[in-house]
Amino acid sequence: MKKRIVFSLTIILAILVSCQPPVTFDKPQPADAKALNGFPKRIQGKYLSSRDSSILQITANSLVRIYDYDQKIHISQLDSNQQLIGDTLFDLNTNRGMAVKMEGDSLVQHVKSSDTIFTINALNVLKKFKGYYFVNNLIPPETWQVQKIDLSQGILTLSGINKTEDIAQLKTLTETVQDTLPYVFSPTKQEFKKFIKNEGFRDSETFLKIKE
Repeated sequence: MKKRIVFSLTIILAILVSCQPPVTFDKPQPADAKALNGFPKRIQGKYLSSRDSSILQITANSLVRIYDYDQKIHISQLDSNQQLIGDTLFDLNTNRGMAVKMEGDSLVQHVKSSDTIFTINALNVLKKFKGYYFVNNLIPPETWQVQKIDLSQGILTLSGINKTEDIAQLKTLTETVQDTLPYVFSPTKQEFKKFIKNEGFRDSETFLKIKE
């Protein structure tokens, strides 16, 4: 049986966005730190991912990840439920088609999509603490997913909390005994400071600022 390869990044993004994060907080972090009205000018701009060809764009009030590139697969990797008719690849399960072009024995699809990571509003909160920016996205009904942003010499690092080392450290610092996902933590400002100092937010991706 041929291994199916999903020929569309938008499907992958939809799955990622819908996933419940493993770690949330009962209030925006750091606790008691003042919320900001927007990202300062020095951090606004476009940044190229070191992991792929996506662009992270930071505006005054949002973080948006932009994908714009060609994706290629060999025709032998198509699933039996996919059928190529002319320059359109159809999914027989959904009767939807996508435009492609042939290059030898391969199909090329142009991927263009965007994923809004964060937008400042009444529910999603931006804070600054110890030189870092923290974006707090509300996870209904009343918990927040937190990511850390660090900008140094044109290199931006976007970090989250997914690794077991981070979870173990938070459980120790906050004396949390919960054993089921998602974890909900309630650190004090000092506990959160210790978490940062002890290399918390280990799940990181770096971006290089694009000069415009």
